[in-house]
Formats: sequence, structure tokens, C-alpha cells
Amino acid sequence: MFIGDRGQPSKFTYARRNYDVIIDNERMTLSKLSHNLGFYNIIGEGKIKDTEIYYDTNRKLLSGAGLLLRKKITPTRTYFSLVRISGMQNIENREKKSFLGECERNDEPQDFPEEIAEEINRIFINLFTINLVDVVKHCVPYIRIDITGNRYRLVSGTGYEAEMCFENLKIRDVRTGKKAKRRNFSLELADDANYEKEKNEILETIDTQCKELFFVKRNRFEIAEAYVVKPYEITEEEAEQGVKKEKKEKKKRKTKKELDAEFNPQQEEEK
Repeated sequence: MFIGDRGQPSKFTYARRNYDVIIDNERMTLSKLSHNLGFYNIIGEGKIKDTEIYYDTNRKLLSGAGLLLRKKITPTRTYFSLVRISGMQNIENREKKSFLGECERNDEPQDFPEEIAEEINRIFINLFTINLVDVVKHCVPYIRIDITGNRYRLVSGTGYEAEMCFENLKIRDVRTGKKAKRRNFSLELADDANYEKEKNEILETIDTQCKELFFVKRNRFEIAEAYVVKPYEITEEEAEQGVKKEKKEKKKRKTKKELDAEFNPQQEEEK
């Protein structure tokens, strides 16, 4: 059963963005942000060691309707939540989240289907016309994401805060066993009209100064599903970025002859 107060549905007040890490140099990225955001402080918040497990039926009745049932496990707490995904019109604010309640690590949706079904019906009115209790009873682990890395807090002189995470994602399709790894940079920004200037300043700095990061128009679940469940369909922007990434990698890969010439220039000239 749930332990702790389920509370009321929480209004989603944060915009989350995910970035593909083209050049993996965390210290370099932090240095760029620190240099270009002069009135901001970057504060280390410690290590990340979380797990996200997404549940669905074999026919994907929930995710197919834009609803994610998720259990999140952190070093201090475990809880279930619901995420409603809207269309692509507003990329940065596509999600409406609701906290279901804390639970034990080994708890599954089948342990309290009535509570979860009630919450879905209460929050997402008219989303389903079928018996949700039966749907929840048939939900099994679909995708598991183990997340490690480092978390930072970006604080402006005006008090505005954003959360930055350099993440290592280990993704697994629980049903097939297929696995994938991904390096990810995530940015969570308070969606507050009073701090619109600060929010835009951070986004513009990342877009213009941190070319090693490439904005991905997907949330974490969509990224994971694309890599381990269905073929990953890249956009034109991602394809172009992939070409640039390959060129940079080629510059790094020097042949033995080039290295010899670099360290023994006199010998190369004699040849």
C-alpha cells in the first residue's frame, strides 16, 4: 500500500530540456557557463543515483494515450507518479505531472490498482472509457532507466534557480532485454513569468556558447523508447549534428604517422 500522503495533483511549474552530449567534457561546459553567465553561481549538488521504471500493458494502452505510469527510486525515497504528455506545440512544457504517493521499493502497480485508477480518472477526465482498474492490473515493467552522474544548481543574483544534470543513462527494455547507453545533459527551469529574462538568458547562453550540447525534442521516456524499442528516427537537425560530430571525432583520431611527425619533426623532414 502507499506510505505517506498522496496529496493533490501538483501543477507542473518546471520546463525540462534534454541535450545530446556531442563532446563529453563536463568541466569545459561548466567553465563556459560560469564565464558567460557572470552573475550566476554554479553549486554542486552531489551525485545522482536514481532509477525510473515505466509501466504499461502489452498493447501500450497507457503510453499510447500519452500517459506514463512511473516509479522513481532515489537513495532517500521511492514513489509513483503519473505524467501526461501533450503534443509537440510547446516542447518545453509538454508534461503535466501528478504525484501518486510514496511506496516500498518492491511495490508494483498491481498492489494498488484502485488507487492508481482513481487518480488517473480524477486528473485526466475523459481520457479513458475503459475499466482502468483492469488496465492497471495488467501493467508490467516496460522500460527501466538507471541514472548516474552529477547534479548542479545554477543560481542568479536575482534568486532564480535552475537545475543542471550530466547524466549517464543505462536503458533497458524489460520485456526483450535490449539495452542501450546514452550520455545526457538535462536542464530544469522554473516556468515563472517573473523570471523570464533569466530563463531566456540561460537558454541563449547554452544554445550559443555550448556547441557540445545539442537540444533534443524528446523527454527522457521518449529517448529511452527510441533507443531500445523502436528504430530511432533522427530529425534533419540531428542528422546534421551527427555529421559535425563525426568530423570533430576524425580530427581527434590521428594516425601513427601523424603522431610520429608531430613528435619527431626533424626525422620527418629528413624523409
